[in-house]
Amino acid sequence: MSHDEAAAYRQRATELRSMARQMRDTPSMELHIGAGMDTWYGPRADACMTELACAQQRMRHAADDLDAQAFQFDRRADELAATALRTHPFDGLGG
Repeated sequence: MSHDEAAAYRQRATELRSMARQMRDTPSMELHIGAGMDTWYGPRADACMTELACAQQRMRHAADDLDAQAFQFDRRADELAATALRTHPFDGLGG
């Protein structure tokens, strides 16, 4: 049972890392590149850039949180696998 649980935790960790990568790679994370004084300027432009920077920072933090959770899931999977190995050292060896 612990092997199945460990595999499930590893799968979740993989999915979380994939989501974090997608969040970091979304086109919205590069919007600031096309926005500058030559594109738009003034108080509204400044407010928009500030809001965009805050949203991008929140996105980076959320992606970091997903990576941290994935790390915890991998640690839990390692613990479960180690426990299973200690409890049933010959499982899966074909004998």
